[in-house]
Amino acid sequence: MLTQSRLQTGPVVTTPSPSLPAWKPDFSFDKSDDGSEKSPQSTTSTQNLLQKPWPARPQPLQKGLAGWRWWDSTLDLVMLMLPLPFLVLVAATIVVDGKAVDDSQSTLLDHSIKGATTIFPIFFAATTGRAAVKYATWKLEQGTTLGVLEQLMGSRTVASTFTTQVQLRSFNVIGFVLLLVWSLSPIGSQSVLHILTTPERARSSSTSISYINSRQQSYATPTGAFQQRWFSGFSVLFGSSLLATTAVKEGSMDSWGNVKIPRISSVLASGVQPDAESGWAQIPTSNFTPTYSSLFGIPVSGLGIGSTIFNLESTYLELTCGNMTLTPVSGNGSKSQNISIDGPFVSFANVDIGANFAIGYKGPDVLAISADAANGASYLAPKFCSDCIQANLGNRTIDPGIILFEEYDGLDNITGISCSANQQYVESSISCTKTSNSQSCQVTAQRFSILPHQQSSITPLSFPQVALGLTALMPNITSQTLNVNLIENFLYDPDSVAAIITGQSSTTFVHGETPLLEVSPEEFADRFGQLLNAFVYGSMWNSTPYIIGSPFDGILATPVGGNNASFVMATTEADLEAMVLNQTAVFTVPASLTTNPQVYFVFYPWLVTFFLCTVVMLLAAIVGVYYSRRTIVPDYLGYVSSLAKESPYIRMPDVGVNMDGMDKARLVKDVKVRLGDVSDLEDTRGQFGRLAFARMEETKTVKKGKLYI
Repeated sequence: MLTQSRLQTGPVVTTPSPSLPAWKPDFSFDKSDDGSEKSPQSTTSTQNLLQKPWPARPQPLQKGLAGWRWWDSTLDLVMLMLPLPFLVLVAATIVVDGKAVDDSQSTLLDHSIKGATTIFPIFFAATTGRAAVKYATWKLEQGTTLGVLEQLMGSRTVASTFTTQVQLRSFNVIGFVLLLVWSLSPIGSQSVLHILTTPERARSSSTSISYINSRQQSYATPTGAFQQRWFSGFSVLFGSSLLATTAVKEGSMDSWGNVKIPRISSVLASGVQPDAESGWAQIPTSNFTPTYSSLFGIPVSGLGIGSTIFNLESTYLELTCGNMTLTPVSGNGSKSQNISIDGPFVSFANVDIGANFAIGYKGPDVLAISADAANGASYLAPKFCSDCIQANLGNRTIDPGIILFEEYDGLDNITGISCSANQQYVESSISCTKTSNSQSCQVTAQRFSILPHQQSSITPLSFPQVALGLTALMPNITSQTLNVNLIENFLYDPDSVAAIITGQSSTTFVHGETPLLEVSPEEFADRFGQLLNAFVYGSMWNSTPYIIGSPFDGILATPVGGNNASFVMATTEADLEAMVLNQTAVFTVPASLTTNPQVYFVFYPWLVTFFLCTVVMLLAAIVGVYYSRRTIVPDYLGYVSSLAKESPYIRMPDVGVNMDGMDKARLVKDVKVRLGDVSDLEDTRGQFGRLAFARMEETKTVKKGKLYI
């Protein structure tokens, strides 16, 4: 019976089992052997390896330049070139760092990074695995331990490197280096994904912005160009503004995207303290809605994609109103007892018996004062604007004009309120943001204008023809019906569009009080002031096309009125003052444009990691080439043909000593082999089997439970 001895830690003497005969393989050959490839124990093999083109023997072991084949040199060159694409990618990312993203360039880099993520571990394994084999072959030539060879040959992939060290329990310097090197494969392939991003980064540049000059002359004479040419179009825009949503009325832009100018008095009333030196008052950004000076905003042109900041000069009327009064209509039924062509509040015509409301004006005639101050020089009409008259009015103080608004309760009562009018000149800091689909603008800060201007009591209404035009045209902007009047309803409640459209007019309230009595003087000043400023602004030369967004390059001087637009940037206050005095229709001013383009951003910690991993790959390729050139023995490790060459059961010619394993493999690749039982070739009498690497026809398949040696 076959017995097994236990593993001993010291020397032991064993006695062969009497049941097992002594066995010694015979490797002798008959002298008449013709060199067939049959194993020494076989006489049945039909495969003849001598028919293959084996080289003549003996051969020298040589791998100098003369002994290297072209494919070996080509393979070395390819291995050295494998890291180059990754080094080029590193250089490309450094070059584009901080630059604006270009679509085609970004696509190329994105594909390159994704490709690098895929092929990096493949190239790393090719170079590092080859280096391990070449170094192991060199160590084998020099002489080393089987453990070192197993460590090197078992470390040709990431997983096998870790499992080999564990299985061999070889935790030494070589194992540590192998683990460290192979860990760089996944690190390198993942680090490349994080080396380049394209965030948005703010960039500032200088630009210019153009906007309509609100200090131009008014053409609001009762029968002048305004009434004859663009009043009907203006009426449509005016009515649309009355019916705008609350969000638009309280927003920073009008219905056509023009920036609205807040009343600086409302900003200061919020408690904001202006800067002591510059005078700028910042608009509160939370829990504050400014009172805007007009229904219309100021048209702006030249905005670029991004955020633009610039300063805008503008002017507007501001009213200060007294208390409401309620008086009966005179006994003769006339409504012209306060407002008429003869005064005391002057209008273009006497108040019609069916009128809902009327407007009258009383104030100094600035034309006569200007002519007197100029020593009788004639005033050049129709330039009805404060910047058109003499700068020096003889140091006279002009009293503010008074506007009287009367609303009629049928034929019974008159509800009246009078307001003094003053002109405010402000400079506003505008912030606009524009995208490819939309734009928004708002005033972020204000201060009183530092440009020269007339005293605030001189307004467009200080010119009699403009005041008469207001009294004649404004009541007719919207339809005058007995039941609904849009202007009246706006003054009652500007936030209710439904009430503005459907609310009853004052003439329907018989023997009672109109809703106007419920409006405070401050609310009336704000609301009526918005209407007045919209009227004055709309009466500037052909203003309506530019309110709705027509390009400014169509603004040209005409013989009957209106001046050119200026697209020459006013870089100083003197330039801007000259354009004001010239009544330039459009001002062009400096602006700061901040864009947020996507830029390339290189995350250098990841880039350095990727670069180091690539350098290790290059070093591995160099190591593979170096030890391949230093080794003179052929590649033996890792080839099955090398195992077959050493097997006594596979007869191969003792030639081709300078052939590496792949050369031999090409010659014997058709030989069928098996790791099987060769006991039939031995004199073992079937008591046990012998496991060997032999030709398939000379082996039997192994059986479970049978004993083998």
